[in-house]
Amino acid sequence: MEFSKEAQAALYKMIRHTPGIDAKQIAEVLGDSHKTVLNYGNPNMDYQPSLKKFEAMLEYTENPAVLKVWAHKLNLALIPTGCEGDKHRELSVIEAMMQANICNGQANQKVYEAYEDGVITPAEYEEIHSIFLRIIEFATAADQAAYKQMQKYTATTQTVKNEKA
Repeated sequence: MEFSKEAQAALYKMIRHTPGIDAKQIAEVLGDSHKTVLNYGNPNMDYQPSLKKFEAMLEYTENPAVLKVWAHKLNLALIPTGCEGDKHRELSVIEAMMQANICNGQANQKVYEAYEDGVITPAEYEEIHSIFLRIIEFATAADQAAYKQMQKYTATTQTVKNEKA
């Protein structure tokens, strides 16, 4: 695995600027020397951690700097959910809603631009149409994720009711 310059800079921030955690503590968690961990974060070095060690650093520091870089490269947003563990499914609802909102903004902009001259050309329509299709996909994904959460809740509630009976 090779980090881009942006990801390498974010790794440096993870190692050097995570509040309350220093490179020596990260080294202890990884079982590496302090200097090795400093080299992982040095943008001038070609020395990078394995995926397993990177994951351990991410879990220990809880610093999403590298993930933010990767998300932005994929035109995605990384947003905190305030939930842990098995509640991660809630994130899919939030992510789908955020993506739908982003697409709504894109649709507004594209329709506004298309109407500036009072005519929507076939090419403009295709762009608008593809945005609307993405909105439908994200809205459907949010609905399906919410439905799964509802099913999980009702199954738990039903189990509790059955135990009381």
